[in-house]
Amino acid sequence: MIDSLKSMAVFSVVVDEKSFRKAADRLSLSPSVISHHVSSLEAQLGAALIYRSTRSFSLTEQGEKLYEKTQLMLNAASDGLNHFTENSAARLAQLRVAMPEMLSYHPVFKSITKFAQNQPGVQLTLSLSDMRSDLVKETFDVAIRIGKFNDSDLKARKFREEKHVIVASSTYLKTRKSPSSPDQLKDWDFISFAPVPDEMVFQKQGKRVQKVWGTNAAVTNSVHATRQLVLDGLGISMFPLSLVADDIKAGRLKTILPTWTRPPLDFFIVWHRNIGQTSLTRAFIDHMIESK
Repeated sequence: MIDSLKSMAVFSVVVDEKSFRKAADRLSLSPSVISHHVSSLEAQLGAALIYRSTRSFSLTEQGEKLYEKTQLMLNAASDGLNHFTENSAARLAQLRVAMPEMLSYHPVFKSITKFAQNQPGVQLTLSLSDMRSDLVKETFDVAIRIGKFNDSDLKARKFREEKHVIVASSTYLKTRKSPSSPDQLKDWDFISFAPVPDEMVFQKQGKRVQKVWGTNAAVTNSVHATRQLVLDGLGISMFPLSLVADDIKAGRLKTILPTWTRPPLDFFIVWHRNIGQTSLTRAFIDHMIESK
């Protein structure tokens, strides 16, 4: 059916131009391809559609009837495309972005605000959740993710990295002896953040990497809830530095094992493989990468 519709469209152009060669030029096809489409229609219908010679061109009765039908088909297609074009500006001015809730007070969020300010008429729909969203099922245009990326169905670009720290409140630290190595944290209370594995990785120059985890005093799916539980003295946890920098500066939280380091957190922007190079999504991706 699709091949027949294409042949009908080619046939219509041939009739309009009254020439196979002119139709070929208009459609950027070879004359032989044009002839093939018309011949295929004639074979399918079992009737001649065009009578032609080197000097004349005319439609048969069947050709005239088919031309009328092709005009109805093409007009309907044109109406459909025009309807889309007339409404596309409104649709394309909407951008659905999924991102972790923890970034609502992060410099990344300010970059998103700046993008919206530079795009008059753009409506941003921001879905903030520390649980990872499914871009396909939930129809998001783009997402910002933290940590490892391993989805082969999507494209991704790392655009930022940030220091990762382990912290506890002064209240909690009064109940524990200050640790000198990660393995001494095994009997400490931990606040587990559900979207990431229960594992703390430490490294120190001249020493091997050490991984450790203690007993979960609580498990949450919100980084802000995790932070509050740590502030309240229930246990220790790990955070992007930007999220707890003010708490550390004010003395509400203290870093654990400050002479040991953790691998940085990687920030990715993630999108569908088939976005257009001039789309609003592409503009957003470029903005976030440039403003890192």
